[in-house]
Parts: sequence; structure tokens; C-alpha cells
Amino acid sequence: MEKKSLNSERIISRREFLGVSGTVIAGSALRFQFSEERDSKEEKPKSQVQIRQFRTLGRTGFKVSDISMGGTRNRDSSVVRYAYDRGINYFDTGETYTGGESEKMIGRALQFMERKKIFITTKIHIRDQDTEETVLNRFRKCQERLQTDYIDAFYMHGVSDVSVLNHVGFHSATKQLRSEGRLKYIGLSSHGSRWGRGASMEEVLCAAAEDGRFDLMLLIYNFMNKEPGEKVLAACKKKNIGTTAMKTSPGVLKVTPFDPENPTDEQVRMIERMRKRGMSEESIIERMHRRVQRDEEAKQKTERFAEKFKIKTEEQLHKASIRWVLQNTDMHTVCVSFSDFDLIDRIIPVSGTNLSNTDSLFLKEYRLAFHDRYCRHGCTRCIASCPRQVPVSTIMRYAYYFECQRREKYAIGKYDTINRQNASHCVACDAPCNDSCPYGINVQAQLLRAHSLLTL
Repeated sequence: MEKKSLNSERIISRREFLGVSGTVIAGSALRFQFSEERDSKEEKPKSQVQIRQFRTLGRTGFKVSDISMGGTRNRDSSVVRYAYDRGINYFDTGETYTGGESEKMIGRALQFMERKKIFITTKIHIRDQDTEETVLNRFRKCQERLQTDYIDAFYMHGVSDVSVLNHVGFHSATKQLRSEGRLKYIGLSSHGSRWGRGASMEEVLCAAAEDGRFDLMLLIYNFMNKEPGEKVLAACKKKNIGTTAMKTSPGVLKVTPFDPENPTDEQVRMIERMRKRGMSEESIIERMHRRVQRDEEAKQKTERFAEKFKIKTEEQLHKASIRWVLQNTDMHTVCVSFSDFDLIDRIIPVSGTNLSNTDSLFLKEYRLAFHDRYCRHGCTRCIASCPRQVPVSTIMRYAYYFECQRREKYAIGKYDTINRQNASHCVACDAPCNDSCPYGINVQAQLLRAHSLLTL
């Protein structure tokens, strides 16, 4: 669809706009140029690329590869086999991952793998109406898709309320399954509060560690969002609980810059709605002027950072992020959503390597440069200021799935469930959330970008 010009709509004329704003912005906020170049110092020939380090997965005693495979993006069983051949022995999946296809992919690959040498986890969201029988039935379906006599670990998925930890149906069902030899361990994953309601990730997982019944935890941990994860890791260490890291690379959403000569459809709609809600032309111009200034500052910051560290690919950030996580030996494995053979060959060389001084400086300066661009997973600090109680962290997580994990259909479907609390309310809001964010994030701009991505 051809983009509309603000001139054609007579919303704000170019002369009026430039008279207030000065420079017109073009370019992107955080968009490094992609390259096929590789780090020759760390990569071996593909035929020799193997996992080099294994860690004890808590009380399970299993020697787990320090890099493991997540099943959210894979649609090919041969990719699972390839990961196994390269030494990965931990495969994470879930009932809802690609509608059960993720479990089927692992099941098809299992006939080519030595079952006792691998560790498989799958997960279900626990519902209020679940009973022992419904949990047993859902487990059986997972087991059928996985084509295995037993599952190593069965997780409560995405728990956002401490009360769920005591779900009678789940515990009675898993007790029976363990007695039958169909299940070895139980675990828990959490993203924190859901839709702005519930407890934080660290509250849920620390409570689960204290509970004593859970053997494994899947948690968010990265160099820009480390404090909550470190609390959980300390609690898990005391109880000898196995730990797996997810979302190890911060997801910085690329907010589309505003160009008054060539606005996006989303920006035209935003201005039209502001006018319909009674905002004056001067107020609209001033608001868009501030956005242009932020875009220019962000663009210059990104360019300076990329030049300093010779950034050519986002893969550099990904690898350094994994190394940062693995320097903490209390984290047993990093779960990466491998979607193809090439990604496996690029990431596995990170196994068993240390965080270099260059990596440390890179991550330190990245954190300083972009601390105001990354909406921390699970943070709810701005919710109280929102007149509509829009679940910011949840929406930004769905945008992360869409843009960083390329799970577009899944992300759009999840966003649709938010219904009346979605980010459409942010269009002409005064954005009190921006002032309440402790990291200085332009929450409104990020939410509007997320809404554009996630709305059909």
C-alpha cells in the first residue's frame, strides 16, 4: 500500500512542521547491517563443530549441554537430529508450541537418537478448570506426540500467580505419572505477571524453589535484565534445582522513525485520531516534533556504537549474550530456539568459551547506550500509571516473539487475546507511562510499534 503524505491529508503541512522541528529524520533506530562474515577465531570447520561443555542439571544429575534447543521455531525433525549430532542433549518444547508440531518434530527425530542420552521437557499452561484427569489427558497427548515411553520433565508453563504452585490436579497427576515411570521430574517456567496482573517472575520462581517440589526452572536472564534472574538462581542453588535460561538476548524493538514527508500508515492514523480527540494542530506538531528529536538522538547513538565496535551483525550481540549467561555457573544451560542447520553451526562454537574482555566492554557499553530502548521482560513498573491498565510487558513480549524470534502468526494470535486492553488506547494518550518507566523508555512509541506489528 502506498504511504500517504501528511500534505495530502492537510493534517500538518511540511512548512509548518519544518518550521518547528528543523531536521527531518530518515533511517532506523537500531538496525545493524547484516553480513555473512563470521568470527574466524572462534569457529571450527562445520564438520567439527561440537558442544564442548556439560553441566550437572541440579538434582536430576543429568549432564546437560551448556547450549540446549528450544522448540518454538523449528518445523523440521532433521534440525533436531542435527542438533543432537552436534552434542546438544536437552530439548525443550511445549503443548502450545506451533500447535503441537514442535513435540511431533522431536518425536520423529527420536528414532535416530539414543533416548537415555537426551533430556526432554514439555510444558502445559495450568487452567483454573484443570483437574487430575485433565492434566493426565494432556500429558498423554504430549507423550503421544513425542513418541516416547517417558518424559524427563513436565512443566507448569508461564506461571504468573504464586497460588498456582499448589494446584492439586497437577501435583496429583504428576505423582501418579512418576509412580508409573512415565515422568521423572517436574518444573516451572515464568515470565512474571500476565496482562499486568499477578506476581513477578522472581516472586513466582523463588516461591517454587522454597516449595521444594519442583526440580527444574526456566527463567529469563540476560545482561540487561539480570537482577531478577540472579535472585532466582540463588534460590535454586540452595535447593539444587536445575536451571535453564531463556530470552538471553535483549529484544530492542525497532521503532519506525517519523518522516513528515513520508509518514507510515500507522503514523497517519495516529495523527488523525489525535485530531478527532480534539488536540490542536500546535499540540500535534509539538508531539511529533519531540518524536523526531528522539529518533535523531537514537539514530546517532546507534551509529556511534556500531562504528566503535565494528558491528556488522546482530549475531555478535547474540553470541556475547550467551557467553555472559554461561559465565554464571549457577545457570546450567542456555535454551536457543534453533530454526535451521546454519544457526546451529553458528551458535554451537560458543559452547565452552569464556567471556572475553572485548565482549565484556561491548556488553557494558551496549547496556549504557540502549538501556532506554529495552522493555524488560516481566517488568510492571509503569502499569499503575496507565489509565487503561494496558499490559505493557506482555505486549512487548509478544512483539519480541514477532520481531526477534520470527514467530509472527503465534505472536499475532497471542495479542488478539488481549482484546480491549490492547495498545490502540495509546494513540492519543498523554503517555504517563513514559514518566514512570525507571529506564527512561518511550513506552508509548514502543507500544504503538508493537500494535502495528501485531494487528492484522
